[in-house]
Amino acid sequence: MTRTSATKTNMTKMELKKLKSILPTLKQKPTSTPMEIVLETIRYIRQLEDQLIDRFQLDPSNSTSQSSLSDVSTLSNDSSLLSISTPLQDIGNSN
Repeated sequence: MTRTSATKTNMTKMELKKLKSILPTLKQKPTSTPMEIVLETIRYIRQLEDQLIDRFQLDPSNSTSQSSLSDVSTLSNDSSLLSISTPLQDIGNSN
C-alpha cells in the first residue's frame, strides 16, 4: 500500500469514527461496519428532515417554506438519488 493510499484509508477511518460518534443509535455500539455507519447516517438525516418538515408545517408563519420543504422531502425519498453515476469526491481533501 502506498503512503497516499494509507493516508486516505486512515482519513476515511477517522471520518467514519467521527460520524459514528454523532449517530445516537451507533454511539454506544462497540463495533460497526462502514456500511452500517453510512446507512444509519442516511436514516438519521431523513429522520431529522422529517422533524424539520413537521416543524415548518405546524408553524403557520412559515407558509412560504412549506412547498420548498415538501420538494426536498420528495427528492430525499427518491431512491434513484442513491445510485449516483459519478464518483463522490472527498470534500476534506481538495487536491
